[in-house]
Amino acid sequence: MSIFSFPRLNFKGLLIINVGTANNDDYSGSDYDGKPLRLADSIMVQPIDFGMDDATFISWAQKSQPVTAAPAQDTRRTFLNKGNGRTAQQQYLIPSEWNYYGDMGLTMQDMKLVSVQTGPGSFDPNSPYIGAQLSFNNRPGSTGGSTGMLIDVNPEGVPSSQVFADCLTLTGTDGTTAIFSAKPSKAATRWINFQRNARLRGPNGAAAYFQCVVPASELQGQPILKLMSQPGSPPLGGIVFRYYMFRSLQPINTFKYPDDEWRAKIEAIYQNGQNGKDYSTCINPTYCQLSGTIAPWYESEMQSVTTGRYFAPTQNTVPVPPPPPGESGGNGNAFSLAPAVFQVSSNAQTVSIDFVGTFPDQYQKTTQNPYDPLQTDNNPKMDFGPVTLNLRLNGQDKVIQQISYADTAQGDKQGWIFDVPLTGFSPQQIQEGTFVLNSSKYGDLLIEQDFFIASDQSCIYGEQYGSETLFTNESATDEMATIRMFRKGQEVSPQTSPPIAVWQYAQVPNQDQNNFKPVKLMSNYKPGTPLRVHTQLPGVFLFIFLPESVTPPADAADVDLMNTPLINLRILPNNKDYGQYYQNPSSPEPIGNDKLTFNVIFLEVLRNYYLLYPAMNLVIPLNDPEQWDDAEMARRLYAHTQKSWFDQYGYMPRTRDLSQTRRTLLHAWARKYLQP
Repeated sequence: MSIFSFPRLNFKGLLIINVGTANNDDYSGSDYDGKPLRLADSIMVQPIDFGMDDATFISWAQKSQPVTAAPAQDTRRTFLNKGNGRTAQQQYLIPSEWNYYGDMGLTMQDMKLVSVQTGPGSFDPNSPYIGAQLSFNNRPGSTGGSTGMLIDVNPEGVPSSQVFADCLTLTGTDGTTAIFSAKPSKAATRWINFQRNARLRGPNGAAAYFQCVVPASELQGQPILKLMSQPGSPPLGGIVFRYYMFRSLQPINTFKYPDDEWRAKIEAIYQNGQNGKDYSTCINPTYCQLSGTIAPWYESEMQSVTTGRYFAPTQNTVPVPPPPPGESGGNGNAFSLAPAVFQVSSNAQTVSIDFVGTFPDQYQKTTQNPYDPLQTDNNPKMDFGPVTLNLRLNGQDKVIQQISYADTAQGDKQGWIFDVPLTGFSPQQIQEGTFVLNSSKYGDLLIEQDFFIASDQSCIYGEQYGSETLFTNESATDEMATIRMFRKGQEVSPQTSPPIAVWQYAQVPNQDQNNFKPVKLMSNYKPGTPLRVHTQLPGVFLFIFLPESVTPPADAADVDLMNTPLINLRILPNNKDYGQYYQNPSSPEPIGNDKLTFNVIFLEVLRNYYLLYPAMNLVIPLNDPEQWDDAEMARRLYAHTQKSWFDQYGYMPRTRDLSQTRRTLLHAWARKYLQP
């Protein structure tokens, strides 16, 4: 049942997302000095320096530069842009974009428990946990620090973000007592929706769904287990945390400031970084509103998504009214609703629907402090008119209930999960009928699909020349990438599933999207079968799963990221033989020889992070050999780059793009200091 089980702890608040932006490749549609304006070679994991020395590049990347603008792009392709909404007509761009000093950190701010829901329509207003604060902090109280990180498998694309954290902590209203604190599983982007907001363009109008679990083994002796264990329920596997990020705004954003002023303000905070000022003055993170629910989790359930029966949007769209004077419009002129998962109770008395991401918002500009990322009371729902949940039987609709989607206070209170009573229907009708979400103004907006497909390995890494079936997901132990399929909420076995085709698209570099054509990778694919790929070439690849009879989109930019089952795979480069730097090249744990100097590991590995991720330099300068010329630094480098640390806050590099041959090179250098 996952989040449809009780009790449900419902939260709302803000999430500070401090991503670094130099690797995003949002401006490669414009030319600088006759070349696409991009700073990162995502295939080879190396910087693109335009022939500059390091000092010149670092200064250049933080200042406005003249560019030759590309022609206007097809609107659907602009949805792949992850930058700050700059338009194609601009003649000046800051190459490192809007948050050069971001450290990939995630911090919850004022993330409070707003309700404890004990059943359909039932809440416990006297729960001592009301007002408790949720965070990624490693301990309760003021000494705790956030361990959350948002890392992209594909830094140039949008459907591949993943959240790692060492801790998920719920602290009581006294600020010091932990209701629970434990390590969650990895969460990954679901149902990226660039039309979540009718008043915010580009990625600021986007939103996405995430889910993780905390196993019961991590929670032994903590109060949350008693709260979540319900009489008559199956043995508790742990807890699930489903959350939704939306309404993204930075303190320095392009809605609040005209282009010239925006660039001047970004350059000013970057100058603070170059001058060594306090880190908080160098960054421009984005603030997302967050709605989330914690509920019981059972071990047969998926970790990264809630499963069940599945609503998908129809071809009917909702026109977006023109924005008021002085306000921007969103992405596109018409909206489709985002998908939703629902489940019917075992006794067929209730249908529970997760509408957390379904209904678009309509941001309202305020006059006192317009586009303030800390303000959250000015983002009401769009008006779709009366919307009803119907059951379609033999082509005829029977109205079940009207959905009160516009009541945001009540929506937040119930975690945007609607528990709708089913009366007057037999279990057979409920099983065989088709659920429909209907608007009296626009017709059917969502309709139930026969199948729901998802993977718990939707964001993974492979190695060039490595395994074709085992990949890194969230731990040091590689695993197969598979899908699970559900029909009307019931899992489909490989023996009874319809044939599926697996299609592969190349994904980088971003400016080559028109060349990313579908390649049929597997036919008659079945749930549970390992994805098998070719690993001869490094890069980033997207895999989609479609019925054999369905023609795939013509290129990667046409893939519907909101509704298509997909897996993102990054194959890391192992294209260089570093044997000349090892005392014994055949050793599985080689020791560096005299040729393996700091300059070698800097040029081959560290320089990429030195130029593109300056937050990493704030602790230890990555380009200073004197800082690294001792056994203690070698020990730290050796420890923090171990693959066993992959899912931990302290793993380096945070971008998770260190290939096996480069890891071996770093470790061989470290062993020169660490050998007896």
